[in-house]
Amino acid sequence: MRLKSDFVVSAALRKANEFAISAFVLKKGDPDAGAIFLELEIDRDAVQLFHRRFDFEENEVWECLNEGLSKPAHVISGQIEREIARDPDCWVIFVQDKHARNIFTITSE
Repeated sequence: MRLKSDFVVSAALRKANEFAISAFVLKKGDPDAGAIFLELEIDRDAVQLFHRRFDFEENEVWECLNEGLSKPAHVISGQIEREIARDPDCWVIFVQDKHARNIFTITSE
């Protein structure tokens, strides 16, 4: 059973706060089943865009949409605008972290 998107986002934001990672919602999406995108900024010239998907066994997978390569912020912004145009019910979460940690997958020690 999949958790609702708003619950997943809220939990990740609490986790970011626990690790002192700057994170906030850029765009709220459908609270039940909206797609989730993560804009992860290491610095202005090093940004990655991830999205949550599920594999055939229903395991959550965070896939980098720019093939693991960092891009400048303006390139990623354009990519996000295109994703929102395709799916206006999506969520976009912005994270600034020089250690490039994904707040959706980070675990407590």
